[in-house]
Amino acid sequence: MPENKLSEEIASFEGLWEGGYYEGDPLTPLGKSTYGGFGYISILHATYLRCIKPYINPQTVALEIGAGRGAWTKALLPSKEVWVLDALPAEYNRFFEYLNHPKNVKYFQVKDFECTDLPENYFNYMFSFGCLCHVSFEGMTEYATNIFEKMQSGANCFWMFADKKKYNDFVENVERFNIWDGLSPKRKNLAPFKFVFKKFSKMLQPSFMKTDDFGDNQGHWYDAGTERTCEMLEKIGYKIIDPDVGTIPRDPIIHFVKP
Repeated sequence: MPENKLSEEIASFEGLWEGGYYEGDPLTPLGKSTYGGFGYISILHATYLRCIKPYINPQTVALEIGAGRGAWTKALLPSKEVWVLDALPAEYNRFFEYLNHPKNVKYFQVKDFECTDLPENYFNYMFSFGCLCHVSFEGMTEYATNIFEKMQSGANCFWMFADKKKYNDFVENVERFNIWDGLSPKRKNLAPFKFVFKKFSKMLQPSFMKTDDFGDNQGHWYDAGTERTCEMLEKIGYKIIDPDVGTIPRDPIIHFVKP
């Protein structure tokens, strides 16, 4: 392209976007943008984009803790191999039925935290979501300890777990993360529409309450805590990359590697 043409291209911006182009605030969870209602994605999809997509390829040998039905396992299927651990049998979870019986997946029902079925120095990626928050801190520690030698050097690991402080902070600021409140009209002359938005919000959103009930009751969360979990992993020998990747406002996901 001729130099004068390029100069004209630059000059064409003169007078546009007075005060500076402003799309919106990327630090605000529900910040509005010119994308409007299309400017929002699921926190699960955001977690996939941050924690899975950059690391999964035909050379990946992945380990998943707490596969359940296999929703996250499906995102791991482009891997060379996927090994999954779960406390319940695959038949009960309808795991292979949901995934259409992939050939590169191995499923193990666990009875303890020993991980004896896993080969050493084998995995280069690990993921867990919605599982370890229901495992005691002692159980998490056993998993982290016994899996350490199973991971290859440089393996990326992502664990979601429970943190009472983050949970309660989320509850105290829940409107900041409520999509209906984010999209709600702000102008006074649109007050009736705002009322309708709030009604929809109460109908469609799950309710959350502050709690100190993080204990050993069936199905309850165990308060591992971000700082305590990081300290535990570092003591075992892992390196913390990010104490919380931040894709979920309620729950932390830690990114760590085996050096």
